[in-house]
Amino acid sequence: MKLLSFATDAGPHVGAKLDDGVIDLTRALAETHPTMRESGSLLAVIQAGIDIDRVGAASIAELGAAKRLDAFRVAAPKYLPPVLRPSKILALALNYQEHINEANLSFYNEPIVFEKYPANMIGDGDEIELPPFPQKVDEEHELALVVGRACRHIRPSEAPDHIFGYTICNDVSARDRQGERLKMGQPYSYAKNFATFCPIGPWVVTRAELPDARNLDMEVRVNGQSRRKGNTRDMIFDPYEVLAYCSDYTPMEPGDVISLGTFAGYKRIAVGDEVELIIDRIGTLKNKVVAAKAPWRNFAEGVATGPLVRQKS
Repeated sequence: MKLLSFATDAGPHVGAKLDDGVIDLTRALAETHPTMRESGSLLAVIQAGIDIDRVGAASIAELGAAKRLDAFRVAAPKYLPPVLRPSKILALALNYQEHINEANLSFYNEPIVFEKYPANMIGDGDEIELPPFPQKVDEEHELALVVGRACRHIRPSEAPDHIFGYTICNDVSARDRQGERLKMGQPYSYAKNFATFCPIGPWVVTRAELPDARNLDMEVRVNGQSRRKGNTRDMIFDPYEVLAYCSDYTPMEPGDVISLGTFAGYKRIAVGDEVELIIDRIGTLKNKVVAAKAPWRNFAEGVATGPLVRQKS
């Protein structure tokens, strides 16, 4: 199934993306499976270990047979990040050789892992907000996996059984700040965690529908024009190796997200751009780029890597 989260007046609901639209799965399950208490949150569904492909399909089939399914359709869903408030988002740097080459960097024998903060997630259709000071900002189109079962010290061959599904992540990156922080030994987390710098979605494709994501075409379009293309088969470390590695590094929990690195090509984005990230068999994540909506009162606005504005007493 393709599972998403969307906003309602009653709070977030879980949706199922079908060929002909979106079904409010939270309401559908409340009707057909009234004892299921987790149906209001995709994270809760994952944590509970529910076979949501089977249960969700049964619910939709039951309502369809009763000719009641149209009552559960959502005409214009306001997409949210599909997994709300995961315990952590990890991301990889330099997982495609051509990206390493274009950056004039060296290959490493282990994945380079950093964190993206869940508070910075935005959904499909939301706006990427650039900082108010001069800054080169890049999109980074990445396949992301969603953990389905807690795991610790697993081997890559065991990883598929611990994956819930796959989605799209945009690891937006502030390059001037990244270069500045590189001199301090902290190149990744700071520059990749400005507010809104983690678009994700539009949904999670479960492993039942997409059992293997290691050979998927990827494309970036900006303002409707194709800009760069890649394929997940070119990853240095594939999703199973990455999940196994991360399970040694830290306990992986249901709902956790791992973004698996970007491929080569021109990535710069600017105010006014509409960015579309496409992955075969998953879908398209679309976001508009806008200017900062408020001043950053502790940052110098006129320079890209200027010093903190110290408040004088």
